[in-house]
Amino acid sequence: MREKIDCFLPCSNVDTIDETLQTLRQSKTIQHINLLVDSNKTSDKELQSADDCTIMHINSLTSTQTILDIERNADAEYTLLSLKATPVDFGMHALERLLRVAADSGAGLVYADSYVKKADGSVTKHPTIDYQTGSIRDDFDFGQLVLIRSSLLHAYATQQPLADYKWAGFYDLRLFISRKAQIFHINEFLYTQVETDSRKSGERQFDYVNPRNRDVQVEMEQAATKHLEHIGATVDTSHYSRPDFSEQDFTFEASVVIPVYNREKTIADAVKSALSQKTTFKYNVIVVDNHSTDTTTSILATIAAKDRRLVHIIPERHDLGIGGCWNVAIDDARCGRFAVQLDSDDLYSSPHTLQRIVDEFHRQGAAMIVGSYRMCNFALETLPPGLIDHKEWTDLNGPNNALRINGLGAPRAFFTPILRQIQFPNTSYGEDYALGLTFSRKYRIGRIFDELYLCRRWDGNSDAALSIERQNANNLYKDRLRSLEISARQQLSEGKSEDTAADSSLQRFFNRQLEIWADARQHFRDLQNVKTRELSCGETTLKLQFNPARMVSTGASIDKKTIAKRPCFLCEQNRPKEQMQKQVDRNFTLLVNPYPIMPQHFTIPLKAHRPQSIGMNYGEIYRLLDAYPTLTVFYNGPKCGASAPDHMHFQAICSGMLPLQNDWARLSRDLDVIIEKDGKGSIAIAKGAAIPLFVIRSNDALTGEQLFRALYTVLPMHGGDTEPMMNIVAWHDETAYISVVIPRSKHRPDCYFCDGDAKRMVSPGALDMSGFIVTPRKEDFERITPDEALGILKECAMQPAEFTETLEKLRSRSEGMLAQDSHFSGKQPSVSVGIVSGAKISFSLNKPYMAKGNLIEGEQVVEFHEGGILWNGNQYRELTFHPQSADASFSLHDVTIGVNFHWERQETQTFLGTLRLVVDSDKVCAINELPVESYLESVISSEMSATSSIELLKAHAVISRSWLLSQMEQRRKQHSGTGGNGFFSFIRKDDELIKWYDREDHTIFDVCADDHCQRYQGITKATSQHVAQAIHATRGQILMDNGEICDARFSKCCGGITEEFQYCWENIKKPYLSAVRDIPSGIAGKDIKAGTTDNLPDLTIEANAERWIRTAPEAFCNTNDSRILSEVLNDYDQETTDFYRWHVTYTQEQLKTLISNKLKMDFGDIIDIVPLERGRSGRICRLKIVGSERTFTIGKELEIRRALSESHLYSSAFVVDKDNIEDGVPQMFRLTGAGWGHGVGLCQIGAAVMGAKGYSYDNILLHYYRGAEIKKIYK
Repeated sequence: MREKIDCFLPCSNVDTIDETLQTLRQSKTIQHINLLVDSNKTSDKELQSADDCTIMHINSLTSTQTILDIERNADAEYTLLSLKATPVDFGMHALERLLRVAADSGAGLVYADSYVKKADGSVTKHPTIDYQTGSIRDDFDFGQLVLIRSSLLHAYATQQPLADYKWAGFYDLRLFISRKAQIFHINEFLYTQVETDSRKSGERQFDYVNPRNRDVQVEMEQAATKHLEHIGATVDTSHYSRPDFSEQDFTFEASVVIPVYNREKTIADAVKSALSQKTTFKYNVIVVDNHSTDTTTSILATIAAKDRRLVHIIPERHDLGIGGCWNVAIDDARCGRFAVQLDSDDLYSSPHTLQRIVDEFHRQGAAMIVGSYRMCNFALETLPPGLIDHKEWTDLNGPNNALRINGLGAPRAFFTPILRQIQFPNTSYGEDYALGLTFSRKYRIGRIFDELYLCRRWDGNSDAALSIERQNANNLYKDRLRSLEISARQQLSEGKSEDTAADSSLQRFFNRQLEIWADARQHFRDLQNVKTRELSCGETTLKLQFNPARMVSTGASIDKKTIAKRPCFLCEQNRPKEQMQKQVDRNFTLLVNPYPIMPQHFTIPLKAHRPQSIGMNYGEIYRLLDAYPTLTVFYNGPKCGASAPDHMHFQAICSGMLPLQNDWARLSRDLDVIIEKDGKGSIAIAKGAAIPLFVIRSNDALTGEQLFRALYTVLPMHGGDTEPMMNIVAWHDETAYISVVIPRSKHRPDCYFCDGDAKRMVSPGALDMSGFIVTPRKEDFERITPDEALGILKECAMQPAEFTETLEKLRSRSEGMLAQDSHFSGKQPSVSVGIVSGAKISFSLNKPYMAKGNLIEGEQVVEFHEGGILWNGNQYRELTFHPQSADASFSLHDVTIGVNFHWERQETQTFLGTLRLVVDSDKVCAINELPVESYLESVISSEMSATSSIELLKAHAVISRSWLLSQMEQRRKQHSGTGGNGFFSFIRKDDELIKWYDREDHTIFDVCADDHCQRYQGITKATSQHVAQAIHATRGQILMDNGEICDARFSKCCGGITEEFQYCWENIKKPYLSAVRDIPSGIAGKDIKAGTTDNLPDLTIEANAERWIRTAPEAFCNTNDSRILSEVLNDYDQETTDFYRWHVTYTQEQLKTLISNKLKMDFGDIIDIVPLERGRSGRICRLKIVGSERTFTIGKELEIRRALSESHLYSSAFVVDKDNIEDGVPQMFRLTGAGWGHGVGLCQIGAAVMGAKGYSYDNILLHYYRGAEIKKIYK
């Protein structure tokens, strides 16, 4: 061999390595010998015997500077470096063998096995392990000698920039070499080295976490991270996913998991430590006893008999390691949401360890938590190195540094759904490290640097004193784990990793459900064998599926009686015990559909049992698509395919499966846009579709909801229906939400009801209308032709004439939307106010008025007569009295105020402006017409006290103006035919009446003068200077929501939480009328941040509502300050002393008579009053009255208030106590309630308190109307 070697030997004493030098001098392979000496420790005299060697003075063998010094002195092809300053006894031809293998393999670094000479003179074998990609730990054992190809040493030295390490120089070099060439292991014992560390393996294994070595570890981490960056194997923690801890329901929040085999000495202590934990949640202890042969099993059985929290499992398999035992524990249905490690010979440091770990999961958003432990003996005395806290870990780089070290710490805890997905390797060493690496690839590993755990060392520890063979096997396995992890990370960074959807919380939920629910699992397996056919209909291709399992839906009877008889299968209490649920948000849960149509099929029901209603729930579609972007969400209306029309729900499937979606590229090229919304979205029709459909495309959810509301209001309603007939299919493409609304005219086609060969059992829902037709009968699957299939869809879809009419209404609405920025043409409008109606009306014209060409003044009387108005002996269809001066007024006598309220009375009222008299049915109606700002002066004076704070008055001026102008716009749209769908303000069934009172009750004027609209008393009550100032300061200002005038509702007292619009009126959500906790939230000084819903309890849940109403939580409106109350409660309102929390008591006779009179039906004795549905403030919107003769349900909130009071109950937020029950009939009912009024929008008393506390009017408004903005629309 021509190649030569330059040797570099650390030397502290030449005499000790004399024999090594003699061997090297005699070898023909050696070109030159270099001694690396520390000048502070070795004198020149000591080096005289090595005058044929080059003396190199170094400070540290492991520094970068030493490596560079070696490189400058390395002239031969190879460099032999000794890693210790101890003698080496070379075997026969060892140097030649090293050189030969290096040349033949082309390796960049070669190392070999060796013998070790111990202190007692004995010699033992010291094998090393093969180097692999994952051998990047800095303590990899090469032995004492490494042979390096010098060209790589020179290449390393020329790197720019080159780090200057004190301890990591050689480590950085060998990582560099591993990137450029092979590192080759010779499985031959080529030399003997002297043992320099005689400690047992159990003592050496914690050197890397010894605080004294911290500076060394920092450098090693830097070198390792640089290496991982070079090979593309770093983890970018900014891309971590935050676990959804609510993705599955668990009986126990946490489980302590203890695998055990033959630990009779320690297992009782470990279990006791686990069972002694103090927590605020339910937990258990799962011990997997791996067929112990000592008394471990009986010890556990004894403890389990006394404490049911201990789950003692003896696995069926006999081939399990520790990892396998963990898998048995986490796969058990009793395993908690978080699985927390405790080894069978260790203890928790305190009874609060488990609570701390679970708290940190939530605080840190981690999928795995690792704590800190203290080494101790059985007397719990600290052993070196003491506390092992792994403080080298950082959130940013910990996952990368984890590849350099051999452990992550303890105790370890895992989020169970992700752990079930990943699974432990079935080994008894490194199984926890393997999990840590895999978790760290995609999820944050949280750290707790405080002591949580006691690691008790004793001779029985499995790692106390390992042989070199066992140590090598362990290290080889962990290097293999690191190699696998590096490969996985490289694929991840290159975008070649597995489908991210398969790693989602939804996929885990789906997989787990099929694991534990045999019926559902079988139905999904059966789906693989379900037959499908393609039906070509010109440009449209339909799919037909033969799915016998869907008979439960297709053949379902949805008539009222059938539904009433069966328990609702979507209500939690009626579901199979195997059916899991995944919380989507506070309102909806997600279930796996056990009768699937698609490979993934979910049902998403509302938690509360409420009828199918898209108007108030449409926004949930966007929330679902945001949460699960790979799904297609669809909705079946009550008579459009919903097999549970009595329970609000959506469904979802994996996206891209429907013919509608497959054909979307063609359809989307031919869209006719009807409404364009600020460049953020649009409503269009798909001209190329086989059936009529509307396409809502939006960049954001808010725009999508607004566009849907516009469409919803023009879709036709049919008598008895609760909403327009429709299906909806929605998905998220790369840039926008796509929501396809398919209007319907029929529930089922005529052929569904035929007999014999003409029958086709097809009951179209959203999927069918999207081209994926399902039939449960084989004969239908085989016989249906393309024309038949398309004909069924066309028959059930909206018919052409109705579609054309709807389209025209939508186009008209579009024109109105385009003109929204110029509401009322930028000018102050006049308002018409209905004051009083009756067969006879008496009034006085206090100054001259013009009527029928004559000047009129003084007392007047008009009467209804033969369909007209009789005045001064003449009959008219309509009379108008025009004022002849700005201060002209008229007085109406016997005007009733507080109609049907507890303060109802009659009085004479005086008004400015025009008086118009019209016929309304069989009465004469008096209408006052005047400018909006003048009207508002009266309204604010009537509603509020002159002593109110100026900021409160300004706030009220803005909302009164906003509400008024919104009503006026809506009424004008109704008159123009563009305002809606012939909307019903009630839903009447045999056993139910749901009614609400709103603008549609007023057809001949804009608003009435009573509290049902806004209290208007003209100039009867003098306008105070304060009110005039507030009106003037806010002139033309209104609340706006995305170009629409806000329907700014308000009430006296919300009761602590404001209500949402849809629970009191039409089933449409209005974003700015959302539930708000009436407390300061996000406040700095006097500023309040809108959009906060802190501490908002879910009062739609009966138990929560009852607890809320029976207490008096802090709120702005919870005040007894008479000065503040007088600002809101005028003289007649102050007759009411209870408002925040109130009580009403009825005897059986009183309640029975009251309800009978109000509802005009006989209930017999009243047995119970049962809330069926509550809004977000706790107000009841559906109430069941149970009588001995009949049961009837009423709603919404005002109808409930009217039915349970001679005038009006203060609010519908109440709970009922029944007393003195005789033969099942309560003799006394006590109602405890919260708030006064409907509770929607601004709370007047709460706003008064805010004003008194110094909040500005805009802060007050934005507290109650979340997301709205204040705009001036006229001067």
